[in-house]
Amino acid sequence: MKNMVKDTLVHFETLLKHSMREYEPSPAHIMKRLINPLCRDFTRLAEKGTRSDSWEVINGISHTYRKIIKQ
Repeated sequence: MKNMVKDTLVHFETLLKHSMREYEPSPAHIMKRLINPLCRDFTRLAEKGTRSDSWEVINGISHTYRKIIKQ
């Protein structure tokens, strides 16, 4: 698995975990620490990734979502 795929999946997982917390982080924190890195990963994937990389990210996001929601 390429680093850009791993980075994207880790940032998505972090976003999901933060969304499940009982307290609400500030909007600035969410944008700076969660949304911006994920968007950078998507941009990098669109510019330099392959179809296979995109497919891995889509499957990984789906898998991560199911894993975290079941906890």
